[in-house]
Amino acid sequence: MTNSQEQIIAFCCRHSARRAADRAALEGLALPGAVRLVNVPCSGRISMELILKALEDGAPGVLVLGCHPGACHHLYGSDRARERVTAVRQRLQEAGLNPARVAFASLGPDNAADLTRLLADFVESSWVLTPLASEP
Repeated sequence: MTNSQEQIIAFCCRHSARRAADRAALEGLALPGAVRLVNVPCSGRISMELILKALEDGAPGVLVLGCHPGACHHLYGSDRARERVTAVRQRLQEAGLNPARVAFASLGPDNAADLTRLLADFVESSWVLTPLASEP
């Protein structure tokens, strides 16, 4: 078991990913223990600074989980989140860090199995578990 500073942070839109997580619980699907779900009103509210702050505070990886294209409750929130994640990944790469530490994915509220698989794949990737401070 990891402590809270070593947990992967998954920012979950309450209209899609959070509902998928709730459905996973109802269906008895286990989410990885190394992931901390953070509910947000919309994935578009997640700033680049917040993603970078999570990494600086010790999270080995950050996922931003929003709605499917065209299904965003706030119209463009998922598009904004995807653009910000892309910008953060570019900045990590420019700094010589592994950009795969940050990812965006879209989910529907009924995608409980997809959410569990997505989280498990992200956690199991060895690069995610390497502390950020150990990268060059």
